[in-house]
Amino acid sequence: MDGPAAGSPARVHDFEMAIDAAELARIAAHLDPDHPIRIEGPTVEGRFATATFRLALSAPRERRIGLVRFPIADVRVEIESADDALVRRFLARFHTVFRKGGG
Repeated sequence: MDGPAAGSPARVHDFEMAIDAAELARIAAHLDPDHPIRIEGPTVEGRFATATFRLALSAPRERRIGLVRFPIADVRVEIESADDALVRRFLARFHTVFRKGGG
């Protein structure tokens, strides 16, 4: 086996992203189209294979660059019961799905 799996503590990854709760809800369905997700406000939960994941969005704030304004939030990704390979695949998919202008 490749690292911790069933019964192991959650793997936690924190990112600052240009996103709000509405966009999180809209895009999160593309993380794993084969499995349903649950969206409750700024939180998304899902399951794949034997592992589970949870995305939690912090309170939004605004970033300004000149006259341009956009939402910023901290996103916490928690992945439970997954080995290292699954965590790597999920994070690669997460970054692809949430990449602006592609994915």
